[in-house]
Amino acid sequence: MMEKIKHEVSYVSCNCNQTPTAAHWGQNNLVCYAACNSVLIYDPKWGSGGKVVATLIGHTKRVNTVRWLSGSSDKNELVSGSTDHTAVVWSCREGVYNPYTLKAHESTVNLVDGVYKKEGTVVVTVGMDSTVKIWFRNLDTDGFALSQNINNGYSICVGVRISRFPHTDGLILACAMDNSKIDLYIEDGEFSHSLTLKGHEDWVRGLDFTTEKDDLILASSSQDCYIRLWRMTPHKSDTPSDNIIKTKTTTYRVYTDSILSGHEGWIYSVDWNPAIPQLLSSSLDKSMIIWELDPDSNLWVEKVRVGEVGGNTLGFYGGVFSPDGTSILAHSYNGAFHIWTNEGGEWSACVTIGGHFSEVTDMSWEPQGAFLVTVSSDQTSRIHAPWSNLGKEATWHEIARPQIHGYDMSSIAIMSKYQFASSAEEKVIRTFRAPRNFVENFSRICDVADDGGGTSGPKGASVPSLGLSNKAVFSSESEGGSDDSHFTAVTLTEPPTEETLLQNTLWPEIQKLYGHGYEVYSLASSPDGQFLASACKATTSEHAAILLWDTATWKQIQKLVSHTLTVAQISFSPNSVHLLSVSRDRRWSLFTRNSQNLFELVATTDKKTSIHSRIIWCCSWTHDSLYFATGSRDGKVVVWRKNEHKEEKGILGEYEAASKHLELKGESVTAVAFAPKCVLGGYLLAVGLEVGVIRCYKWTSAGWENLVILDRNLAHHLSVKRLAFRPFTVETRAKNDDNILQLASCGSDHVVRLHDFLIN
Repeated sequence: MMEKIKHEVSYVSCNCNQTPTAAHWGQNNLVCYAACNSVLIYDPKWGSGGKVVATLIGHTKRVNTVRWLSGSSDKNELVSGSTDHTAVVWSCREGVYNPYTLKAHESTVNLVDGVYKKEGTVVVTVGMDSTVKIWFRNLDTDGFALSQNINNGYSICVGVRISRFPHTDGLILACAMDNSKIDLYIEDGEFSHSLTLKGHEDWVRGLDFTTEKDDLILASSSQDCYIRLWRMTPHKSDTPSDNIIKTKTTTYRVYTDSILSGHEGWIYSVDWNPAIPQLLSSSLDKSMIIWELDPDSNLWVEKVRVGEVGGNTLGFYGGVFSPDGTSILAHSYNGAFHIWTNEGGEWSACVTIGGHFSEVTDMSWEPQGAFLVTVSSDQTSRIHAPWSNLGKEATWHEIARPQIHGYDMSSIAIMSKYQFASSAEEKVIRTFRAPRNFVENFSRICDVADDGGGTSGPKGASVPSLGLSNKAVFSSESEGGSDDSHFTAVTLTEPPTEETLLQNTLWPEIQKLYGHGYEVYSLASSPDGQFLASACKATTSEHAAILLWDTATWKQIQKLVSHTLTVAQISFSPNSVHLLSVSRDRRWSLFTRNSQNLFELVATTDKKTSIHSRIIWCCSWTHDSLYFATGSRDGKVVVWRKNEHKEEKGILGEYEAASKHLELKGESVTAVAFAPKCVLGGYLLAVGLEVGVIRCYKWTSAGWENLVILDRNLAHHLSVKRLAFRPFTVETRAKNDDNILQLASCGSDHVVRLHDFLIN
């Protein structure tokens, strides 16, 4: 019986979308959040520090809003709304989320909500087409039908919440409008406008209902920096009153119960504690407040205030209580998560997940596979590593953010364990070395031996005001706190919080390399650490030249001219003898190290010999340096080899295609990576496609065998930018089964994933 490969996703890293209603904590203790065009399901209680457990692909454009349906504890359903003009209801059955698409809006869907009733399920969607749409599903059907369309004319709804009245199945719908007023709709067959609440002086962005005995209380938060509590209390019909709403069974009087003042910025969300009478508010003033009614004064007072301290942040977009009310989750302006948990009356920050909030352009493993470094067009580089806490199952987390830049990042190359170079949309290459504080913390968090890296170097780094370069901070400065340094040396035994990542995990910059005429596009370092190769965006052969740097002196030692357009990827062979480059000019070039320790062109392709007819995006070497693969926009993957018996030298030199090429018709190949060892009697090659799918093949000189296909739910829903297998070393072998290979992938969908392949 033929051996097979089993696959499992062990790590998903991605920030929340930058919209106010992009995350919600459900009664099932799971967090759903919008991530690019997908919805991710995050279990905060999994293992050591939480994990993304599911990816929901159903939208074609950015997801703006997500919400678990309320009113039932035994159902796992959520609704999402997107810029693609649709909303999707996701129903979880036996661990699989099945989508049902709601199509009726003519513009972006910005807000959603939903509630269960005895007769069925009601979902509300709000669009930029000035409509609020009500959808209904009967108990005996799976699909939703549009039951009502509320047209707001030229006005737009900017906040929505639906709820049941106390002790009944009757529904109330609150819609915050762009005139700073709140419209209340009562269900009587269909929803009809009943009352308009006036009081706020700017847009109302957050709404939430709770019940107190026979009363219903609506909390509203606004850009006027105030929170209002509106109480709806049963009212005897013979007593005259202005603010009245009527249901089938009860008449309610509506009045302002309290006005809460404490924030200094726009308040984007309010959320009632499901367990006790508390209200959570989150604001752009970088703080979150838990409000509680003081029984002595009968006033709502600030009980707890948590938030971000310092850093280049812009406050919170949303906050929500956990189902048991003992934890709060916040997502900030850049999509980073924060969790605080109440332990004995003290609210303390907890380990959470995180990631990039824009396209992840490149990544590279530390040479021994101890950690993964990624760079993104969100202008940051991030280090991901496994953390095991008190014997619990290890979870991967971001443990450092060595570079927070002012330009979109494009490429990264790691020279040694504690040294890397990065490029961005600038002509400069910047090199970094780990500070002592990182080495110590990395050793503690990941339970690895402290090898003394950076013992005599700086303690940390900080970015001066209006600067782009990370300046080294030495012990005396970090302990005393110099005027221009925001760095504070921290002792970590668990992955750091967002505030620590922003300020205290930077690496000092050690060198700038100048030489390119345009923005640097690709980097690569030789496995022996001696050379750094770089290439920039180019339209001429002069600018398309690859510059070779000596990492000992940081001097440019060679200029390798061959290509005529931008070099898309550079790759050194594992034995550091060969340098391979692929380009937008549809050619690859191979340079080999000679006796003078210089590289010379030994083979290249032209239109006749290339096999590829479109841009060659990617390349990869086998672990034994005998073969290399190239992948192109034309859907072809070709493996090349050296044939020393070849008589016709020609432009290809002694190189030729090692087998019939792989052709994926209608697809564009954007990333390839060979595994670090042979499996199943051949070479394992992972192929990433523009549509986000990853395919794994066993390649031998006899041909190709498809082993695994990772669809868009398991891989990416936008273009795969880079693939890289974790180095198979003594260090990684000690902590992983010999039969497990780990593949890292990153994509235009903001996501970094780690895939485990078990070779049976």
